[in-house]
Amino acid sequence: MRLSEERIQHLAGAMIEALASRADLVRFSGDRSRTARELARFLDAELRIEDEITQEAMAKVATYSRHVAQGTTEWELLVAKHKEEIAARRGYVLG
Repeated sequence: MRLSEERIQHLAGAMIEALASRADLVRFSGDRSRTARELARFLDAELRIEDEITQEAMAKVATYSRHVAQGTTEWELLVAKHKEEIAARRGYVLG
């Protein structure tokens, strides 16, 4: 599920501020807004990869000889199974 660009930027900013409030964990020496932009770019890229994996898994289920109705428990389980297989093949860990 894709998040809007605004939502991704908000999450990245909130993550940076949460980390900045913990001086015992992280010490920022640069521009926090630049770090937040880079984190947003990273989050967006990760979400795109996960979307690609989901689309590939859904396409795989669509090729089954018998129709599996989208949204059913069986369909959800098959998509999840294929997502795990595709992610493992790509060396990607789903969150």
